[in-house]
Amino acid sequence: MFTLPAPLRHALFVLFIGGILAYGAAFAGYLLVNFDLINLIRYISDDAFYYFQIAYHLSEGRFSTFDGGITQTNGYHPLWLLLITPFYWMFDKEGALFAIKALEIMLIAGAVALIAVAARLARLAWYLLFAVLPILYQTQALFHGLEAAAALFMLGLLFLALVLYARNPERWTWPLAVVAFALPWVRLEYIAISLTATAALLLMEWSRQERPAGASWWAALTAIPARRAFVPIISALTGILTYFAYNKLVFGGIVPVSGATKRAWSQVRFEEQGGYSLFQNLQDVRQIYVFQNEMLLVALAICAGFLLLLVWWLARRSRSREDWLLLAFMVGVFSLAVGHLAKFAQTVLQVHPDWGSYPWYFVPFYLLLALVIPAGCYVALHFLRRILGPRSALAANGVSGGIILIGAVLLFTDADFARPFRYVDQDNPSTPREWMVTSYAGAQVMNRTLTEDNVIGSWDAGVMGYFSRYPVVNLDGLVNSYDYFHATESGTETALYPRYGITHLANIRIFSRLGDSLLFDGPPFLESVGYRKFGLWPVEPTEGVDPAAWFWQRMEPHFDYQADGVGLLVDGRLAQAFARDCRPGELAVWDWSGAGTATVAQNWTQTQTGLCAAATVLPPDATPPVRIKTATASDYRARLLGGGEPAIRATFDVYLTENRLIYAKEQCEGDDLTAQFFLHLEPVAVQDLTVRRWLYGFDNLHFDFFDQQGVRLGDFCLVAVPLPEYAIATIRTGQFVVVAGGYERLWEGEFSWKEGE
Repeated sequence: MFTLPAPLRHALFVLFIGGILAYGAAFAGYLLVNFDLINLIRYISDDAFYYFQIAYHLSEGRFSTFDGGITQTNGYHPLWLLLITPFYWMFDKEGALFAIKALEIMLIAGAVALIAVAARLARLAWYLLFAVLPILYQTQALFHGLEAAAALFMLGLLFLALVLYARNPERWTWPLAVVAFALPWVRLEYIAISLTATAALLLMEWSRQERPAGASWWAALTAIPARRAFVPIISALTGILTYFAYNKLVFGGIVPVSGATKRAWSQVRFEEQGGYSLFQNLQDVRQIYVFQNEMLLVALAICAGFLLLLVWWLARRSRSREDWLLLAFMVGVFSLAVGHLAKFAQTVLQVHPDWGSYPWYFVPFYLLLALVIPAGCYVALHFLRRILGPRSALAANGVSGGIILIGAVLLFTDADFARPFRYVDQDNPSTPREWMVTSYAGAQVMNRTLTEDNVIGSWDAGVMGYFSRYPVVNLDGLVNSYDYFHATESGTETALYPRYGITHLANIRIFSRLGDSLLFDGPPFLESVGYRKFGLWPVEPTEGVDPAAWFWQRMEPHFDYQADGVGLLVDGRLAQAFARDCRPGELAVWDWSGAGTATVAQNWTQTQTGLCAAATVLPPDATPPVRIKTATASDYRARLLGGGEPAIRATFDVYLTENRLIYAKEQCEGDDLTAQFFLHLEPVAVQDLTVRRWLYGFDNLHFDFFDQQGVRLGDFCLVAVPLPEYAIATIRTGQFVVVAGGYERLWEGEFSWKEGE
C-alpha cells in the first residue's frame, strides 16, 4: 500500500467536488434546453404549485396567500418558500418555474458536495461517496418541485456542522446551533433528526471531559465545555417552539394547515374502514415502497448498530481525535435513521397511508440508503486498524481497502449516470402527471371563457391557480385558512363561498383511468395516462340558460375551425377541442404534420356543461395545420394494427410494429386489466444487459394494464410497450396472477427471430 502526496490528494478532492457541481450544472442545463413548459408541468407535483403561487404573491407584497389575499394560509414549509421567492423578482411566472427547477438540481448537487467535504474533514474515505451521486440523482422523489431538495441540502449542512463541531467545538458551536434551529423549518418532523444529533453530541462532550478523582458528574456537566454543548440542543428546541408560536399567533394553529387537513382526511378514511386499527395501518404502511420490510430492517439495524457504537465509544477510557471525528459523522447517519423511523411511527399512528406516504416525505431515508455501505466501510476501516494495531497497518489497510472496493462495486452495479438525462428525453416516463397538463388546459379554457371579474373555487388547485388570471380559492383546505379548516370539520364550508366571492367552481377528474387514455401513433410514438375531464360551472347556474350554449358562446371567438364540426384550440404544444355532442364509441382523432403524418385518437368526454371535450399534447416536431375529426373505435383500431398478422396468438394477440409490442384483445373484461403481464427479452448479445441481468440472460419486465397506460376502446383493450434499443433474439410474454406459494401463468407465448432477420 502507498500514500499519495498531500498536494495530489488535495487536487483530487477539488476535482471531485468540481465534478459533482459540474454534473449538477450539466443536468440542469440539459433540462432547461430540452424541456418546454408542457414537459415541465408534467414533472412537478400539483402541490408544488401551491408553493410557487404563494411565493409569487409574497414577491408582490401580499402576505402568505394562495388566492391573492382572500384567505391567508400556512400550508407549506417556510424555508423552501423563502428560497424560491426571489426568483419571482427576477423572472415572469413561466421563467421562474425553470429557474426553480435548476435550483432544485443544484441543491441536490450541493448536498452531495457538503457530505463529501464532511467525510474528508472526518478523515474518511470521501471518494467512496462518489457512488452517492447517481443514487440520489436516480431518486425522482427529489425532483417534484417541493421541499425535498432543500431538505437534502440542509441534511448535508448538518453533516458538515457535526464534523466541524467535533474538530473545534469552540469555533463551530453556533453554526451547528443555526442548522439545528433551521431544520424543522424545512420539514416539521426533522426536529427528531435535530434533537437526536445535538443530544448525541452533548453526550460526547460530556463523556470526554476529564474528571479529577472524587469529582461528581454534576461538576462535569456544569463545566464550560459541557455548557457549550447544550447550545445546539437548546437551539433545536427553540427552532421548533418558535415555529409553533409563529403559526399559532399568525394563523391560528401550531402546525401547517395542510398537515391538520391531511390528518382530518385520514380520520374520515379510518371511519370508512370501521375505525383506526394499529395493526391494519401498520400493514398498509409497510406496503409503501419506502417502508417495505427489507428497507425498514436496514433502518432498524443501523439504529441498533450506531447505538451500540456510541455506547462502546463513550465507555472507552482513551479517545483519540480520530475517534471523535468518525463518531460525529456516524451521529449524522444515526440521526437519519431516527428521522426515518420517526416518520414511520407518525404515519402509522396518525395518518392514513393515502395521505401520509408521498415519496418526497422520506428524504432522510434516501440519503440513509445511499450512505449505508460507505458508513459500514468507515466503521470497518476504523475497527480493523484498532484490532490489528499499528504494526499491522498494511494488513488493515489492505483488508479495509478491499471492503471499500467491494462496496463501491456493489453501488456502481446499479449506478446509471445517464439516467437523469434520459429522464429529460423520455416523452412519457413511468410516472407522468398528465392530469397536471389537463389542469393547465383547464386554466387556459377558463381564461378564455370567463370575461368578467370572477373568483374560482377548486379542489386540486395548484396548476389551475398558478396559471389562472382569476383568483383561485383552494377548497380541499391544503392552502386555505384555519377558519376554513374548522368549517370543513363542521361541514359548513360552503357557507364561506359567498364570503370569498366565489362565482365559479372548476376541477378535474384525477383518479379515473378507463376510457380517458390516449394512444399516440406515428413518429414519435408515445403512451399516456390521458387527459382527465375538466369541468367549469357557475356556483348558481342562471335559470333557463343552457350551460352548453353559454359555454359555446363564450368560447366561439377563440375557436379555430380546422376541424370537422368541432371547435379547436391550439396553444403551442397544447391542443384542445370541443364538440356540441358525441356518441358512445366515437373518438376524437387528431392529425398533424411533423417528421411524418401523425395522429392520436382519444375518447370524447363530457364536461359538466354537457359539451364533449378532448385535449392532447403535440410532439415537439408537430407543425400546423392541426385538424380533428370523429371516428369509430373499429375504424381507428383497423388503421392502428394495419391488418397485419399478430406475432403471438393468445388471450391477447401480440403485434410487432416498429420498435414496440402491442397487446390487443377483443371483448376485454375486468380480469384482463388486473392480471400482471410479464415480458422476457433475450438479447442477441448478453453484454447489452445490465450487469445484474447477466446471470439470467434476459431482461425482465412486469407491468399491468394501468402501468403501461393501456387504452380501452369500447370492449377492445390495447396495451403498447416500447422495446429496448439493443438487438433482440427472443421475446417471451404473457400474463400471470399471484397465488398462494407463488404465481400462476394465465397465458404465454414466444417469438424468435431467425438468423439474419
